[in-house]
Amino acid sequence: MFAAVNFLSGLPDSIGKSDQTQAKIYATDLEFVANTANDDLKPLITEMAAPLNDLATAKGTDFEFVAEPFRTAASKVLELCPEQAAAYDKDKVDKAAAAKAEADAAAKKAADEAAAKAAAEAPKEYAGAGADVVSITKHGTGPQVAVITHNGYSNFAVHTLDASLGNSDLLVNTIGNYSGTVLFDVRTSRGETTALKITADGAWTVKLVPLASVRTFDGTAPMTGHGDDVFYYKGAAKPATFTHSGSSNIAVHSYGTRADLLINEIGAYNGTVVWAPGLYEVTADGDWSATLK
Repeated sequence: MFAAVNFLSGLPDSIGKSDQTQAKIYATDLEFVANTANDDLKPLITEMAAPLNDLATAKGTDFEFVAEPFRTAASKVLELCPEQAAAYDKDKVDKAAAAKAEADAAAKKAADEAAAKAAAEAPKEYAGAGADVVSITKHGTGPQVAVITHNGYSNFAVHTLDASLGNSDLLVNTIGNYSGTVLFDVRTSRGETTALKITADGAWTVKLVPLASVRTFDGTAPMTGHGDDVFYYKGAAKPATFTHSGSSNIAVHSYGTRADLLINEIGAYNGTVVWAPGLYEVTADGDWSATLK
């Protein structure tokens, strides 16, 4: 009954079908209450139900709903039932507070989960100078990407180490300055990497990033780069022309349905290979490009 009062007091100027449906529900409820009400309340509740029935059965768009009879009867009902009205208002306030608390809790949970995800996916950065062994924490098991730099003049090498600090893979081996992106732990038969052994004469940085954050391309435009890099190809299998303008080793590994060494040459290179969907790792010292035919 009190819900019907709130419903009618909040009706918009334009009444839609959803309002008519709700009016019919409240009118039916009021008629049921009227059958069990005392002699003072019964005629008032019946008066409240009548205009709601009129609203529920209104046809066309020019229907003018007159709410005054309803509101007059409703006011008298509220006067006769002050305790019930107060209890209804309290219940409504409590439900609103509970709904807000639930919404706030859901919003906090979503924010906490988003913050935890962002923290889990944030780059993990390590820095130093000269030779060192650095313990690392990966974003998860399996393949990982490292963005590495070195500012020096002599040999710069980075090895991965397993849990027993045994050498696993040689990620970088060059002379002087270096800047590149490399892939490691593609095959973890020797165990997950727990540390990096660094040989250097200058300052270096290592930034671990999730595999999902590397560049992608679909073949509509060439993929280009300089030096070592890691990226995804997400198009269909096609021939691709690969070029390299450097003077040192140029190697291209692909990791799709199977691992494959597509190119392994020294110096400048220009050739066509089969390019399939998957993860690619380029080892190079110069500019390179992959252009699908």
